[in-house]
Amino acid sequence: MIRASRDMWLLAVGQALSGTVVSLLTAVSSLSGAMLAPYQGLSTVPVSATVCGTLLMIYPASVIMGRLGRRIGFFLKAVIGIAGGLVSAVALVLQSFSILVVGTFLLGAFSAFSQYYRFAAIDAVKSADERTRAVAMITGAGIVGGILGPYLASHFDRAFQTPFVGSFIALTVVCIAIAISQIFLSADLGRDSATPSTSSPPALRFKPSSDFAAASIICAIGFAAMTLTMNAAPLALARDPRCGGSTTPILQAHFIAMYLPSLFNATLVRAAGLRGLVAGGLVALLLMALSAQLFEATPSLYFIQLTLSGLGWNFVFNGGTLMVASTYSNDHKTKAQGINSLIVYGANVFASLAAGILVAQYGWQAVNLACFPMILAGALFLFRMPRAKNA
Repeated sequence: MIRASRDMWLLAVGQALSGTVVSLLTAVSSLSGAMLAPYQGLSTVPVSATVCGTLLMIYPASVIMGRLGRRIGFFLKAVIGIAGGLVSAVALVLQSFSILVVGTFLLGAFSAFSQYYRFAAIDAVKSADERTRAVAMITGAGIVGGILGPYLASHFDRAFQTPFVGSFIALTVVCIAIAISQIFLSADLGRDSATPSTSSPPALRFKPSSDFAAASIICAIGFAAMTLTMNAAPLALARDPRCGGSTTPILQAHFIAMYLPSLFNATLVRAAGLRGLVAGGLVALLLMALSAQLFEATPSLYFIQLTLSGLGWNFVFNGGTLMVASTYSNDHKTKAQGINSLIVYGANVFASLAAGILVAQYGWQAVNLACFPMILAGALFLFRMPRAKNA
């Protein structure tokens, strides 16, 4: 229990610092892209490169951590993040859009490993009953990153003559802190057993069930709807003269809404079950999308919408993660977690690419309109999940 407790705290630190990197990158990536892009519709290509880097690394990251453990995986992640931050800073100094895309691609590979903190939390507990609290604790640690990331982005964006160079340098320093903290994790945390149990077939024979597929798609929908609005928001806010170009308070509200509710998820699951938690998230996303169609965009409305986007992500993604965890055995962990993350980030690639195009061509209202079919699909897949997953 002592070692598990230590690992949980270290995972929480890693999640908080990783969330700082992600939120900082969200605050400056599309704006950096807009500064260097040959065409404004390509402003979110650096963001999309991040998602593509995540997509390509997401399954290998699961395999690496299955073989070598979470400690080596998260340390390697930090090294990749350091490289990505430095390359991105150099790109801005050289005014090179293509080098910026390379840097943000590396930061995507960094993010791939970060997606496994939720599963690492499950590894660190001893029983299925503790899973909800473990995931809530680790996800809740992201509150720190949600506040600190946008602050660092805005505080250091003019630290050097070239805008945003200081932000990427700050990102690099945070990655160094991640490397230092994660090296103290237990060496065997998350590492696959040398001999699979006789009660289930080898991991290589894992065949995803329909419940696994449905729960994974629910995770993907929650993440994609959030990604679409989160990546589009800085561009939409920068284009709106009523907002004065300031995105920091709105993004901070978004990230707080993403992570703060995790502290109460265990209570919510006991009261309404996992299906109820996911349904609540879909309702939050629906209110966000509807408000954009019914009301004129104002700073206050952006604030409310991005808060709803974060809340929707928290309930849908965390509920979906716990649903996924109940659909595979420990022998199948590496492959199941890799496939789940691959599905999530496959959807995110399209959402990220669509964000820049929709904002540039049609505006913020169209971004929210695109969320409606995703919300409907999420409701349909949730409806078909068996009530046994509601516990």
